[in-house]
This record gives sequence, C-alpha cells and structure tokens, in this order.
Amino acid sequence: MPSHDAIILGAGVIGLSLARKLQLSGLKVLVIEKHEPASEASYAAGGMIAACDPHIAECLKPLVAASAQIYPDFVREIELESDQATDLRANGAIAWFPHDEQPGCASARRLSIDELRRIEPLLPPRDGAWFLPERSVDPRELGRALTKAAKHLGVDVITGSSALEVLAGNGRAAGVRTSHASYAAAIVVNCAGAWAAQIAPLAIPTRPVKGQMVCLVPASDAPHHRPPIQHVVRTPDVYIIPRSDGRILLGATLEDAGFDKRVDPGTIQMLHHAAIAAAPALATMRIHDAWAGLRPASPDHLPILGETSLPGYFAATGHFRDGIMLAPITAHLMSQLICARTPDFDLQPFSPLRFRLDKTLQASS
Repeated sequence: MPSHDAIILGAGVIGLSLARKLQLSGLKVLVIEKHEPASEASYAAGGMIAACDPHIAECLKPLVAASAQIYPDFVREIELESDQATDLRANGAIAWFPHDEQPGCASARRLSIDELRRIEPLLPPRDGAWFLPERSVDPRELGRALTKAAKHLGVDVITGSSALEVLAGNGRAAGVRTSHASYAAAIVVNCAGAWAAQIAPLAIPTRPVKGQMVCLVPASDAPHHRPPIQHVVRTPDVYIIPRSDGRILLGATLEDAGFDKRVDPGTIQMLHHAAIAAAPALATMRIHDAWAGLRPASPDHLPILGETSLPGYFAATGHFRDGIMLAPITAHLMSQLICARTPDFDLQPFSPLRFRLDKTLQASS
C-alpha cells in the first residue's frame, strides 16, 4: 500500500464525497470501511434534498441552502467521473405541515386545490398544501457512483476492515490502526457515522437513530410505467419518494433502538397505510422490500465538522437525517479546512470541541 496524505474512516456518502474532494485538491487519500462502500445509512436513506424543512436549525440553514444549490453540479461531475446515473430528480415536493408550521424557505408557495389537482392529479384534493422547489436523489445510485468516481480519481479504498484507533505521534495524528493492519497519514477524518464514537482515543459523540422504510413496486401484472406520484409528498405521518424506474419509497421512523436494524412488520404496515391514506393510487402497488438504517445523531442534532483536540484528526459526522443533502457542502468546507484554507462558512457552531471528547467508548456493535 502506498503512503497517503489523508485517511478517511467510513465510506458512506459523506466519507466518499470528502475523499473525492481531497483527492482533487492534490492529496493522496485512503478510505477505510468496515463493510462495503455506502452500505449503511447512505444505502438506507430516502434521498430527499429537503432544503425547505421547517425543522432545520438556524445555524445550519446557510449550509443547507448552499448544498442544495451546488447539488446539480456535484452530481453532474460524479456522473461524468463514474459513467453512472444517480436519478437526481427536480420535480419538487408537495407538503402538508402540522400545527400551522411554515416551510423553511422563501421559495415555497401555497397551492390551491385546483393547482394541486393539476400538478398531481392522483392526490386527493386537500387544503393547506405547499409546493417546495426541492430535489431528490437515489442514495444507492449516488453511493455507487461516488465509489466509482473516487477510485477513478485515484482514491484507495479498503473494505472489510474496522478502524479501531487513530494513532498519534509528536502530539498529532499519525495514522490509523484497524482490525487488520496499521496505516500512516498526517490527516485522519472520522466519517464513521453512527459508529464514530467507537474509534479510540476520542469518543466522537454520535448515536444511532433507527429509521424503517418501505419500497413499493407496480403489481406483478402491471406494465412498467412511471410512478403514479411524480412529486415527493410529505405529510406529518409519512413521506413518499418516487424513483424514475417506477419504485415508490415510504419513510421513515425515528427510533432510539441502539444498533438494532431489524424491521418490524407492524411499523411497515403503518407506513404503508399512511401512504395509501395520503395517496390512494398507491393501493395498486405492492410492497417489494423494507429495511432499516441507522442515522448518526449528535447530542444537539447538529453535524460535527472540524478538527478535534488532537491536531490532524478531524470529524465529519453526526449529520442525522441530512447526510445525503449536506454531502456536497460538507466535502467542500472540510476540504478547505483540511487544506488550510478559510472555509466559505463559519464551522464554529459544528466544531467537535463543543463536546467533551473523552476516552470512554460506546459498546461496539
């Protein structure tokens, strides 16, 4: 294995995006992944680039807006480098918010019942709908494309190897010890998502938040056609995400269940029934698959971005429900920081130093 300038721990969409960006910046990058690339939270995600979500924290809104703006160029570059599509859709979202909540972006607009019927005729007419100018992407295709793009650019990727410890020498990061070997680098970035806290010597404080999802496909006797719903649909009970190949995704729960990724049949039926109540046309489709993923949540539900108390050791994790959406801006800002350039946005609210990073590690899973 050749020497490396930087080691990325975790090959999710965040880690792969940053690895690609650092490689393009002139660094020689190694990615270490305990399973396969983009096989955990990234694989399980819905892929909504929900820049108008009213629950986005105020300090995070500039990063969300910037990430949504650069997403088309980000995807275009990756598709060219990988020769693989990612199903980036720009149809927008239709949303109903509870308790008179307002969208979190000025570009949203209220829909009349007539306009709702015109743009999405298979949705029942209901007052209170908003149109949100948002995009969605297929995270599984994005993960595959990012893996190919990173390798095409010269990033080295090691799979099936768990990172155990960030090594130190002369008071700064010096490499990584894994379950199979040790690797040297002056820069290490923890992008291990819900597992970030398990890497010694600092317990980056993330925890898993389980989310169960469902995939619907046309009935077996139905011809292949575009999905009956063309827009992402968000209600207080369920969100509905169409894919260009005819699939419909339904999600998602928020569960504090540790590292348990088991699927509960009752929960799947609940999501299915909520989706049919929101869009009765989905009753003609059948459940094809269901799964659960583990979102990485920090104690304050904000991303953890920046250098730790060990010089040369950085964190880019804790994105909770926003990892797919924030991948482009995270890669951009963290590469600026790592390459000793002033980031375009203030990362102080997201610094790992806002937490006490001790050596008490969570139990592994």
